[in-house]
Amino acid sequence: MYVLSPQESQLRAKLEQQVRTGFVLRGQALISIKRLKLYRDRARNFESYCDEVFGFTMLYIERCMLAAETYYSIESYLKTNSLSEPLPTKQSQLRPIFQAHLSPIEAGEVWVISVNLAAEKVPPKVIVEKAVKAYLNQKYPPINPLSEGEICRIKSGVPGKQNCWCVVSEVRANECVVDTWDSQYIVSGDNLSPMKLTHDESEQMLDLGARMTALADVENLDEAALWVLQGLEKLNRSTLNSIEERLLQLLEDEYLN
Repeated sequence: MYVLSPQESQLRAKLEQQVRTGFVLRGQALISIKRLKLYRDRARNFESYCDEVFGFTMLYIERCMLAAETYYSIESYLKTNSLSEPLPTKQSQLRPIFQAHLSPIEAGEVWVISVNLAAEKVPPKVIVEKAVKAYLNQKYPPINPLSEGEICRIKSGVPGKQNCWCVVSEVRANECVVDTWDSQYIVSGDNLSPMKLTHDESEQMLDLGARMTALADVENLDEAALWVLQGLEKLNRSTLNSIEERLLQLLEDEYLN
């Protein structure tokens, strides 16, 4: 096994750091070119220059520059607070932070949380995303805009209930307890879409829900009956058409009367 000289070890450490922070150096270089307008002899604006010289899109350019700024904010935060957490090694690790428009101190705090979640290792993007979300929810608690009794549609988050309407029975910080015709679920507020019904329309939906729930309580419902009810749970209006009403009445006559 080879043994490197002290000079070789120092050079390797320097080169390894350049490999790890290549995205930072790239972003810092773009910032300097833009700030000093060093493109003005080759192109009419910074965007055209980057496209002609590097083939970079403006989206990529912005991400490079924001990643560099965020990296240096984190580096400064760690030094100021005498912390030894590892620094980011990829632009993607920083994307959730700069996309959240965090201040330099907030960026440092979130990075420390991310490293802790990753068992003191450099965290992947998915862990940084979780840290950003948890940090923002704690520092700026979301205000749930939904209210009890509101009729909503489930967008996602509940297997088998996508696009089904429901009634909000309890409002929490960032989630709701909702009632469907056959069960109850806890759903994130982000996964609920208000149907924006009038008072009379809401009353009609509640009445329909009560009729459907009465049937849900019947044991051994026929497969055809479930097919009708599962169709009605995706209704996008408050009134039944004549065929839907006749089908529902048929089920009520068969199972409830």
